Amino acid sequence: MRAKSWLWVLIVSHALVSVKAHAQCSSVRDDFLRFRSNTALTPLQGSQYALALRKRWQDCRLPTDSSLVRLTILTGDYLRKQANYKVANQYYQQAIQLANLNATSQKLIPQANYLLGTTYLFDNNPAQAKAAFLKALEYSVRHTDTRKWGVLSYINLAYLSYSQGDYQQALAYVETGIDITRKQPDEALLAPLLREKTNALYALGRYTEGAATALEMIRVAQQAHITNLGQYYLILADIQSRLNQPAAAIRAYQMAASHYRSANDSSQEAFVLTNLGFLFYMQKAYQQAIKQYQQALAIQKNRYSRARLFDNLAACWWQTGEFDKALQTYQQGLLAIPIGFNKREINQNPAPQSIRNALRKEFLLTLIQDKADTWLDYAKATNNQNRLQQALSTYEVADQMIDFMRWDHTGQQSKLYWRQKTRSMYERAIETCYLLNDAKQAFHFLEKSRAVLLADKLNELGARQQLSPQLAAQEQRLREAVTNHQNKLADLSPDSSQYAQVQAEFLARQDSLDTFLKELESSNPTYYRYKYDNQTVSFTDLQQSLKKQESSFVTYFVGDSSLYVMGITADKAMLRKYAVGDYKQALRPFAQLLGNPDQLSKRTKFNTFLSVSNQLYRLLLAPLALPQGRIAVAPDGFFIPFDALSRSANQPDYALNDYAFSYAYSATLLLKNKPKGNRLPSFRPIDFMGVAPVEFAPASGQVMLSGSDVALRSIANRFTSPTVLTHTAATRQAFQRDVANHSIILLFTHANADSTDQEPVLYFADSTLQLSELGDGALPNAQLVALAACKTGIGTYQIGEGVFSLARGFSALGVPSILTTLWNVQNQATYQLTDFFYQYLDQGLPKDLALQRAKQDWLKKADGANQLPNYWAGLIIVGSTEPLARTTPTVWGLILMLVIITGTGGWWLLNRQRSRLKS
Repeated sequence: MRAKSWLWVLIVSHALVSVKAHAQCSSVRDDFLRFRSNTALTPLQGSQYALALRKRWQDCRLPTDSSLVRLTILTGDYLRKQANYKVANQYYQQAIQLANLNATSQKLIPQANYLLGTTYLFDNNPAQAKAAFLKALEYSVRHTDTRKWGVLSYINLAYLSYSQGDYQQALAYVETGIDITRKQPDEALLAPLLREKTNALYALGRYTEGAATALEMIRVAQQAHITNLGQYYLILADIQSRLNQPAAAIRAYQMAASHYRSANDSSQEAFVLTNLGFLFYMQKAYQQAIKQYQQALAIQKNRYSRARLFDNLAACWWQTGEFDKALQTYQQGLLAIPIGFNKREINQNPAPQSIRNALRKEFLLTLIQDKADTWLDYAKATNNQNRLQQALSTYEVADQMIDFMRWDHTGQQSKLYWRQKTRSMYERAIETCYLLNDAKQAFHFLEKSRAVLLADKLNELGARQQLSPQLAAQEQRLREAVTNHQNKLADLSPDSSQYAQVQAEFLARQDSLDTFLKELESSNPTYYRYKYDNQTVSFTDLQQSLKKQESSFVTYFVGDSSLYVMGITADKAMLRKYAVGDYKQALRPFAQLLGNPDQLSKRTKFNTFLSVSNQLYRLLLAPLALPQGRIAVAPDGFFIPFDALSRSANQPDYALNDYAFSYAYSATLLLKNKPKGNRLPSFRPIDFMGVAPVEFAPASGQVMLSGSDVALRSIANRFTSPTVLTHTAATRQAFQRDVANHSIILLFTHANADSTDQEPVLYFADSTLQLSELGDGALPNAQLVALAACKTGIGTYQIGEGVFSLARGFSALGVPSILTTLWNVQNQATYQLTDFFYQYLDQGLPKDLALQRAKQDWLKKADGANQLPNYWAGLIIVGSTEPLARTTPTVWGLILMLVIITGTGGWWLLNRQRSRLKS
């Protein structure tokens, strides 16, 4: 009986425990709902309760649903508020995994990814932050009710791009977010989007547009009942300051300071004081600026912001001639930035590798560049060589920084922006070398100041040749996906319902490609070495090449105040400096008259031409005293036809008589981009393709090129088995199909190469071809492309990069030599000059000498207006001048003869042996 009682007690006790446990489990969800709405918990209390609630959920074996996902996200939130970022990220990642297990929970994935990205951002991990934000975008496109997290991700992606100096990319992200938000208005989201847009426009120097956006931003923020408008008024004031509206700017700064003081935000108030100080600095009120900067330093805690303050304060000392104080203050700025630099001596600079991964590279670059400029001015004021050396070593660090910043940027516009922004640094660096009489180092800076984007393009082209077929195919697929989405986006109106989604998909594809390329840097070191090859050709290597070719080299830099011209031969180098005004004053009429034969044919205008032509000759060529013969020219900006420079101001005495000129985008590219032999041996001496449509589709609006087919066939007859496309056979498709197999390509056609907003276009009988449609690696065998069309060497000039022309486009495809034109050339003259040119090429002459002889022959036979340089000087050779590489028929004949002899001898010996056996 007693045993039964105990059994009964156990049963009742177990039942009571089960009832209690059931009651606890049934209350888990209610407890979670109360927990979600409780905003009074501290971060520590919240994280402890969240962890306990998750344990109860697991103990009760409740299902994995959206409530558990939300609880997991909330756990991460409380941990993030405690700055426990790594553990917080684990919970966000777990929330993403749980959400993927349940279809109804997947709409929480954008939120979890967004929060994951912000935590990475707080943890100073921008690469992983970007990846998380892009994931949030990817899922928010699928779930339209999660739009908020996608828009917030765009805001943060814009901030990340802005922080890395990629302002064009920041603008692209934020514009997409604005498009989405305007369709379903939400002032609380639109205001920060407009803020990021204003920041990007300001950084890009688009101040008028930025001011209008800033005013809309403040209006929207007020409608959203945002109380602290300090940051909004601050950026408005900055833009008004740049627009030279000091009174309006001061009012806006005062509004910003008032908002920050009300919010007890001393760090942001320091920003206002910093920028107000800069306004006084621009007005040359240096003492007032110093006062503002010192007040800001007293309350500013952010290390990057303090670095900026030290830089601005140092600039005031610099401008007032207190150089030592300025240099000490720059050093304080460098010490403020968290890169591990701890040298207090003013002659010490950070190692370039230590600054590669810095977040705000633009702050560092400004500090280092301003420090170098101060050393230079200090040296000039005191005539001190040691200080000049300090300036030079500091410019070298700034130059390496620019490389790192360029690698960070994916958009061409952002790269061009930084090329323009750093232009003055290269001018000052070259000036330092000039004062030190250091031609070799000046040559380095001259090289680094030009055609860097073209070098990047060719580096990438060489890099991809190092990839395995699988990786190359993967890259090709990624690039095609980018191109397809880009084309799809171009076909949509920005107002269409699909536009935002397609734009988001395009950005995701672009970032997938960028991620793939980044991975290749570590997995394929040869690829990395090619892509990030920032080495310029050494001075010694250039001189050795010049000695081998019996040639000279001329390069020049057109600065804001000075023109620097350098001449290099096999055994010496000369660097000259002139006032840039003299150069610009002569260049303008020189270029205008060359492009206008009707004007140049008038005696008075021709006399003007001879005068300015001689002035340019005395600036660019005469002082260098180069020996007669071959000269390669690396210009700064537009190509100048050196052939047409006259040694006399009174009568035509052209440099063509003594020099064979060719042109290069830089010495580095000239020596790197050598001609390549055919991939497969051929019995043909040279593979030639010629294209002459003669007539064009009526819709193209292009005039007929009469006689171009006759001229083409005359040239083609010099080759053993040419491919000739004329009239209706000269189609775009036929050209694309056959061009890869040829070494020599001649195009007698029209081209548009001077548009500011479109890439160069070639015209065929049926349609047009944009150069990008050829694709990388489309011309693997090309030694020479002759563009006998109008203005193929003309294009949009980009400061620090040169002219984006059709000729440059072919160079970017890896073609080592381009024959191109500089203005609307006269057809018959071009046909005849091209025929002469190929005649001398056929004799084995280098390309520059062949073109010189062709022009000299023209001048011997021409009379009247045909003697004017409009007719003959516009045809130039860009790139390698080596003779055409050809498979010598004699060599192949010897090989064939050897095969025949060997075969015949073997047959004779075999038959003789058989005869012996038979006997």
